[in-house]
Amino acid sequence: MILKNSLLKVSIGSLVSAFSLSAIAADNTDTWVDMSDPTAVYSNASIGGGNEGIDLSATYGGYLSGVYKHSFTVAAKQDFDFYEVNYLLLNSASKSGVTFDSTWDKDIRIDHTDYDDVNDTSAGVFAKLGYLNNRLNFYPKISVGFMWANHMEDTTYVKFDATTRYSFDRRFWVGITPTYAHGMKGVNFNEWTATIDAGAQLSDSFGVSLSANDDEEFTANVTFAF
Repeated sequence: MILKNSLLKVSIGSLVSAFSLSAIAADNTDTWVDMSDPTAVYSNASIGGGNEGIDLSATYGGYLSGVYKHSFTVAAKQDFDFYEVNYLLLNSASKSGVTFDSTWDKDIRIDHTDYDDVNDTSAGVFAKLGYLNNRLNFYPKISVGFMWANHMEDTTYVKFDATTRYSFDRRFWVGITPTYAHGMKGVNFNEWTATIDAGAQLSDSFGVSLSANDDEEFTANVTFAF
């Protein structure tokens, strides 16, 4: 608990300090990365703190070849209770791509039943659709995945995410992600979940965000791009 409180205080302190300096910081349009965009490709490190513990992640992002970009992320979540590895391949011409996501040792609840140490791997396709001069962006994604654990029937599922983000300007944004998941084989479930987000990008390399979901999990994140 002391570690959680200390890291959260550091994150909040960094936010206050950076926000006070952002008014006089010069913007570099050549290096500005849109941190509101979940499909943006750039290298970064992130730290988060909330009622479920501390989250740490690191991402390498860059050009692959031609119109293709890619990023690779590793993360430890909720005081290192579980781990994630994510890969994203983006076609910057069509603003679409594919993802591969894996999670290990996560405790989850499905249809009012708790499962411990669940492993999950999935592959998905996504697109970016912009409206209102790209102030309103929609990121539909459909994935097929497989979950397994010692005390759980092996389960194949399909999931649809409908992430939506609205940017007031390039510094401030809000968003919501409704998700529908359906078990096709194994554990039978049909579940809707939702996450809401808000963020402030204070410079070309520093941003903060807040998120909450319908499981009453709250997190504050600080992201450093490089």
